[in-house]
Amino acid sequence: MRYDIFETVWGWFGIVENNSRLAATFLPAAARVVEAAIRSRWTTADHEPGLMPKLQKQVVAHFDGRPTNFAGELDMSELTSFRQRVIAACRCVPFGELASYQDLARAAGNPTATRAVGSTMANNRWPLIVPCHRIVRSDGTIGGFSSPSGVSEKQRLLRHEGVEFPQSTKERMGGRLSRRSLVASK
Repeated sequence: MRYDIFETVWGWFGIVENNSRLAATFLPAAARVVEAAIRSRWTTADHEPGLMPKLQKQVVAHFDGRPTNFAGELDMSELTSFRQRVIAACRCVPFGELASYQDLARAAGNPTATRAVGSTMANNRWPLIVPCHRIVRSDGTIGGFSSPSGVSEKQRLLRHEGVEFPQSTKERMGGRLSRRSLVASK
């Protein structure tokens, strides 16, 4: 396991890498906060400055306001196949767009599993790279966000992408997303 923290205009962003795959990301905060969060989970991880340089450039570009499609393989070895499909579907939701938990459940092949999708998003180890901040309730309201700053951070990330809340129902969702449209947009 290796990690790095690097500066963005929003603060210090953290990445953890395992066998050339992204194991986790940490949203911007003070450098000591991000490093402490990484070290608390991966106590033996080695700090490697400049780790995953392409990803670092993409993250910096995103926080500079440039829409970015984050490339790279995720370390999903600990996830069930359903959760892996949910993560893959979430990665297909474009910058500035929204999808619902139900949209992701459909895309993952189980349209009634909205609670399982919510749990997957609440435990997302790759915030920003897996844009769980773009996932809202079916009625178009914002829903929750599992970060130290909670929903206010979700709103900040969405405002950065041009999405404002409160929203009218489905205003920015563009209707339902099918499994095919989520997979095709990847």
